[in-house]
Amino acid sequence: MKVAITFSYLGDEFHGSQIQPSLRTVQGELEKACRRLKWSPNGVKISSRTDAGVNARMNFAIIDVPEGIRNDLPKGLLKGLNDILPSSICVYDAEEVSNNCNIRNAKMRIYRYRMELLENWKKNIDLEEFNKALNIFLGEHDFSNFYKKEDERSTIRIIEEISPWISSENRIIGFEIKSKGFLWNQVRRIANCINGLLNHDFSEKEVIKSLKVGSAKTDFGLAPSRWLTLWHLEHNDLTQKLKNSFSEPPEVNDFENDRRINSIMIEVESKKHHAWLQFEFSQMLKLKLEN
Repeated sequence: MKVAITFSYLGDEFHGSQIQPSLRTVQGELEKACRRLKWSPNGVKISSRTDAGVNARMNFAIIDVPEGIRNDLPKGLLKGLNDILPSSICVYDAEEVSNNCNIRNAKMRIYRYRMELLENWKKNIDLEEFNKALNIFLGEHDFSNFYKKEDERSTIRIIEEISPWISSENRIIGFEIKSKGFLWNQVRRIANCINGLLNHDFSEKEVIKSLKVGSAKTDFGLAPSRWLTLWHLEHNDLTQKLKNSFSEPPEVNDFENDRRINSIMIEVESKKHHAWLQFEFSQMLKLKLEN
């Protein structure tokens, strides 16, 4: 019997989501847990791949389980996996799917990037200016300048939505971006470019030109992976999942001019960020167990 699980994880704990020999990965930990339960002898298929350091509030995977598990869906399966998995991974939903389900074929993917944790992020950014920078990337463009080349795939992508991620007190946390599919490093390169635009390192004209087919090679840099989160997925074969968060990220302390001090502060902020994410993960699991 095929079951689609919905799960979350902290990216700093793993060398990416996809299995790699001799390295700790999310897929590897899921397969290890399934082996202990004598499930999924042919491995685990994950919906969305993420790089080392990238967090996921929501990802999907397909596993094979015995028919008898049907009566224990979802609570029994959730308990079985979560009792074995490390605390940095949380499986919080499970549902039976057909043998034809292609878990990779998500209808839509949403990422959130937490800009306020970048060292050179300027507080009190004008929201109109921020929106203007975001809207440059809206729609269909050639993202060859926002991609770590891995093969000859098309670099044309459609950004369905891109909007500010704002707190209830109008603090700009970062941005949310939505597309059916993203290129490798695309969102992190967009994040760094947006920050560069706001700091006047790049011009709007330069960025717009870089998004045209056949444009000259331009490097806008790569933002850190640890502030990126795969936030939400939609799949035609799975039930709709909760997109809204239960809380807001904690406020960020002001960074200093001294890089050594900042490096320590960034680690403090990272721990706060992880604690907030794990609270979100726990509430997703609690919601399912209480239903």
